Amino acid sequence: MIILGIHDGHNAGVSLFKNGSLLSAISEEKISRKKNEYGFPVNSIKLVLANNNIKKNQIDAIAVSTKNLPPKYYLVKRNTSFSLKDYLTEQNEYWYERIYKKRKVKYLKIFKKKIIDKKKLFYDFSNIKNEDDYIGMREARKNFYSKYFSIDKNKIFFFDHHECHAYYGFYGKGLTNLKTCVVTLDGGGDGTNAAIWVSDKNKLKNVYRTNSGNLGRMYRYITLILGMKPTEHEFKVMGLAGYALEKNEYYKKSFKIFQKTLGINGIKFKYIYKPKDNYFYFKNMLNGERFDTISYSIQKYLEEILVKWFENIYKKYKIKNFVFSGGVAQNVKATKKILETKNISSIYVPPGPGDESLCIGAVYCYLAKFKHQFKSISTMENPYTGITFRETDLKFITKIKNLKIKKTTDKEIAKILKKGNPVARFSLEPNEFGPRALGNRSIIADPRNQDIINLINKKIKVRDFWMPFAPSILEEDAKKVMNVVKNHKNPFMTISFDVKKKYINKIPAAVHPFDKTCRPQFVSKITNPKYYNLIKEFKKITGLGVLLNTSFNLHGEPIVFSPKDAIKSFLKSGLEYLYIGDFLVTKSNYK
Repeated sequence: MIILGIHDGHNAGVSLFKNGSLLSAISEEKISRKKNEYGFPVNSIKLVLANNNIKKNQIDAIAVSTKNLPPKYYLVKRNTSFSLKDYLTEQNEYWYERIYKKRKVKYLKIFKKKIIDKKKLFYDFSNIKNEDDYIGMREARKNFYSKYFSIDKNKIFFFDHHECHAYYGFYGKGLTNLKTCVVTLDGGGDGTNAAIWVSDKNKLKNVYRTNSGNLGRMYRYITLILGMKPTEHEFKVMGLAGYALEKNEYYKKSFKIFQKTLGINGIKFKYIYKPKDNYFYFKNMLNGERFDTISYSIQKYLEEILVKWFENIYKKYKIKNFVFSGGVAQNVKATKKILETKNISSIYVPPGPGDESLCIGAVYCYLAKFKHQFKSISTMENPYTGITFRETDLKFITKIKNLKIKKTTDKEIAKILKKGNPVARFSLEPNEFGPRALGNRSIIADPRNQDIINLINKKIKVRDFWMPFAPSILEEDAKKVMNVVKNHKNPFMTISFDVKKKYINKIPAAVHPFDKTCRPQFVSKITNPKYYNLIKEFKKITGLGVLLNTSFNLHGEPIVFSPKDAIKSFLKSGLEYLYIGDFLVTKSNYK
């Protein structure tokens, strides 16, 4: 049985399953080269079907995530096309007018210049009543899928946004008889921003959901207040928060503002003071506060309220094992605090727990709903879900002027790294799923070299100066380097740990400069043997089984997907070395 999973909101993507096995899952942004791509993932669909030799008419069922998509966001591709200025315009000309002035302004009139060309619409909007008609939008989506895939409408299923988040985390971890609590938390979807689920015989029972008390949106609009793009740059706020001093008195005022807004009552969120909105209210209340103080306060507040929430969930259900999914689960500092809590035994955060994974979660929902008894259902323990390239896909490189290409080995690459040179690594094997580079599409470097940070920031990535880099570490060496809480495995970079004192100065380039934490990837010989062997070679000549790892992309672009993407980014950057397949590509000045 062949099931196609589709997410056509922001961070759109597609997954393809056959008899319970995941064949491929790809985010549309990787193909379109536009961050947070919004809309029908046509390029990803064509690619996964072709790569797996499956025709559209062979699909038995289509599972779609998110029942209610507002037409207005789809028509302007909001998260894809919006600049920081556009987000501010949205607040000032749309939300302020509606919330505070009670005026009936039209979103699409404000952003009429952003409305996409009719040829790229895919869906028929002729029967959609207005810009907020999500019911008409759902019907338009279903009609299009039926026609495009030549499939009966009765074989197209829409699933709740948060249910998709929940099942992605739950099935992604692997089915078990161990009693599990699944927590989902994000900025909102299908009228929910937070939910709790309890496992019952490999299915989930929803025990709480709310659209009140929106932690995700609070963090989102603090991001905007700080001059960064919401739904994209929250991780920058988290990184900046690590520089503030807790003993410093400056943060207390802003922290109390958050504390006096939203609290916890048992397992429920409860407003202490409910503001009319999350942007203008906090912008006014935080007026005059320092940027680092604000970032620290919102992060500290998020950590404290989540710890209390998880503790209260434990007290009510006596369950110690958790799965955490949804956009807020990407906050690695918060998950660290939750894991350190006494009554929490484990917390599993899957790769890419945000909306990019809804295309997989939708299929998991379908499998749970219809109880298909396949021999097994794919987990996300192996996050390399893209497609495989071949050496023949690299022939075009030999025709490019000023590039040299030759066969190489892990040993040679390890020597280049030891000399202080960053290397872009592009494996011909499937790319990693989600927003984190996990070795197959990474820029790697010697973490012992503090100066490597400036080199990568200035010549290659053009990253924000305050953002730390992350390490890839041999799984068996993790406990030597950092305080691994409760033997927690961390193959996806979804949680942070404190680095042990004796290693802080040994891997300075891969440690947060101020709070001395890191967001590691534990590299397993089973999951990624080629990347594991490279790190092993580096260890042989340095004694250290750790590499600095950052995503292979230029600033503001998605992680590279194809060999052509890799070469394009290589040529545009200050990189001198590209390790692609079994080849070393260098620029003409390489000797």
